[in-house]
Amino acid sequence: MEIPQNILNKVIMRPDYLDWIENEASIFVYLDLTNMFHWQDTLGWKFRIEDLIKQLFSYPSIKEIKVYYGSNERDKKNSEAFHNRIKKTGAILRTKSMKFITKDINTGMFFQRRTISLLDGSAKEKIKELISHLEVSGVIIEEPKCNFDVEMAMDMLDDSDKLSAVILFSGDSDLVSPLERLKVRGKNVAVCGVRNKVAAELHAVKDKYLDFGKLYTGKKTYIESENPAFGGTA
Repeated sequence: MEIPQNILNKVIMRPDYLDWIENEASIFVYLDLTNMFHWQDTLGWKFRIEDLIKQLFSYPSIKEIKVYYGSNERDKKNSEAFHNRIKKTGAILRTKSMKFITKDINTGMFFQRRTISLLDGSAKEKIKELISHLEVSGVIIEEPKCNFDVEMAMDMLDDSDKLSAVILFSGDSDLVSPLERLKVRGKNVAVCGVRNKVAAELHAVKDKYLDFGKLYTGKKTYIESENPAFGGTA
């Protein structure tokens, strides 16, 4: 038997999280999905985006949810299928094409300079051998990039007249400035994240911190084809 969402909210969530959400008149939610996928390594489990959005919409005070996630033109079928899953939830999807940045093969790909300086000669030699092997092999290493900081900032400021509070699902310090502007306008700010993945600047500006692991009530295990991190299927 499926447990009603309102019961899950009361049983699983921290009471102070529920109180903060329920005491607001009009909350808008902004999800930086690429940033959130990195949380899964820290959590040790994988969240399901549909379950999260369903949970958030179960609170009457949450009026709108915007999700920011790129479109992969190299895997268009899976990318569009995942986008459709988000749209079916009632959330607003903001997307644009991912860019793929070719990385220079060097020690900086694997270690910071400070870390390299701590290694002995033998370790440094091993790293040089690895770099040489990659260069000779002709392998091309690309990094997908699709940053939505500007879009998220503009949306938050454009929405400011319609909301009493925001919940930001991101740990990116680049979003501090729009949050500070919202606070000047008398809006409350909650930041949702996981340990060691939220910038100190966000902690400084927030009114309420929500630990994602103590907020989320949805599925944590399911077949890989359902996993949003892999694109999933419709």
